[in-house]
Amino acid sequence: MAHRQRLYLAKLLYEVTIRTLGGHFWLRPDPACRAIIDGVFGKALALYTAVRLYAYDAQSNHLHYLCSADDDPDQLPLFIDYVHGNIARQLNDLRGREGVFWGRRGSVIAVLDGDAQIERLRYILAQGPKSNLVASPRDWPGACSTPALLGDMTIPAVYRSLDERRRNARRPNPRPEAELAHDVAITLTPLPVWADLDAAALRAKHAALVAEIEAEHAGATVLGAAHLIAEDPDGTPATKLERSPAPACHAFCARVRDRFLAAYTTFRDRYLRASERLRKLAKTDSDEIAAEIAAQYPPGSLVRPRWYVPAPDNLAATWLRGIDDADLALA
Repeated sequence: MAHRQRLYLAKLLYEVTIRTLGGHFWLRPDPACRAIIDGVFGKALALYTAVRLYAYDAQSNHLHYLCSADDDPDQLPLFIDYVHGNIARQLNDLRGREGVFWGRRGSVIAVLDGDAQIERLRYILAQGPKSNLVASPRDWPGACSTPALLGDMTIPAVYRSLDERRRNARRPNPRPEAELAHDVAITLTPLPVWADLDAAALRAKHAALVAEIEAEHAGATVLGAAHLIAEDPDGTPATKLERSPAPACHAFCARVRDRFLAAYTTFRDRYLRASERLRKLAKTDSDEIAAEIAAQYPPGSLVRPRWYVPAPDNLAATWLRGIDDADLALA
């Protein structure tokens, strides 16, 4: 099945989700796995400085996170590819396995309005309690942003390059392991809807979401952190994973959603027509291909790695303009 064409725009929030192959528990929340995931996110943020990370949560067989890019949205797909590729390589090494790690390409879904931002953050925070794995988001032992959201928005993280470690192991006098660790501490960004809040007010908003989740799942029987850390990494869920289609966007307001979907449909149709033309130019020189991309592809297209068609700065806000009482009534 063909992949959905992705529209990358500056300052537009995206929810990214990716699952392990067959639902295997390769992301089991042991300390080594947590350190790898935190380190990869930290390193990716250091490499792609336009990207903002708002929250993340790694369950035993899938990963969720919220991110955006400021003035260089072409960095966003590079960031996503880096995160997914490096987690796969490093956890394959940790688990002593080879081959495909992720089940399929991750889904990247636009989050359009402030209420949807809050709802998706709550969804990420609730992953452990929702599955009756822990009683509270605070109890999740794996890689997640919950402690930072309830604290000072920072996460200690250390990155150890797999290639550097392998090269070091071949040296006659290997360097100490501590010298291969790079400090890549993570600083989370507040959701755009809460960007104007001071630190105390922001923590209160996050704490209120956690309290809601705890109240919703109070009294449920949970497996607990010790059971999760002891899980067989090659184990799979007892029930088959559902493969439901990912939505094109998340929006609290129906009219905002409809306006975005109309804009996306236009983007997709232009993208497909331009791709057909580009295939006919496959044997021409790179300058002609670059000119064709600039002329035919719609704004916001990532045609090939590092070939991005810029979009106007205000394009991401067009479906939010002119919200009236009728919009609010449909929310």
